[in-house]
Amino acid sequence: MNAPLRSATSLSYELPFGKGKPFASNINHAADYIIGGWVINTVSVFQSGFPLQIFQSNLNSQYGYGVQRPNMTSGIDLATSGGLEQRLYNYINKAAFSPAPAATFGNTPRTLGAVRGPTQANWDASIFKNFVFGERVKGQFRAEALNAFNTPYFYSPNTNLSSGAFGQINSQANFARQLQMAIRVSF
Repeated sequence: MNAPLRSATSLSYELPFGKGKPFASNINHAADYIIGGWVINTVSVFQSGFPLQIFQSNLNSQYGYGVQRPNMTSGIDLATSGGLEQRLYNYINKAAFSPAPAATFGNTPRTLGAVRGPTQANWDASIFKNFVFGERVKGQFRAEALNAFNTPYFYSPNTNLSSGAFGQINSQANFARQLQMAIRVSF
């Protein structure tokens, strides 16, 4: 399977406290403004890495071919060992490949089955406080954390065997944790 495996989950839960709720329903109006109307939300995304396509400088362009694949060296692991952060500048083992000469096709498959790009694990979380002012005016306070656990998601490594940066991951695809608050009034 070449497409990444992806799972996205969204959860919204209204806390059971305050007027009309199972807990602390017999409280005065001021106390209900404090403990009632709270909602928590989470959105999570988990995704496997994208398939990697190894290529080299095209020595066959005069024959009309767009890319040229290198040769794979048998008996050598494609991936280096260690965790992702340890492998950022050596994600793919360069010794597992050798350049294919001009007028030949390399034996590397279109995509590598054993090695994929980095995975993604992201959580966004928020908490809302809903207020009701009379019959027509409603308010909401929101506090949100995007990438709540500050988990980095990296782009795939450089897959050009002819590049000096082959196998290196040089950039991050997502942003650091962001916190934001807002007040919303509707009438």
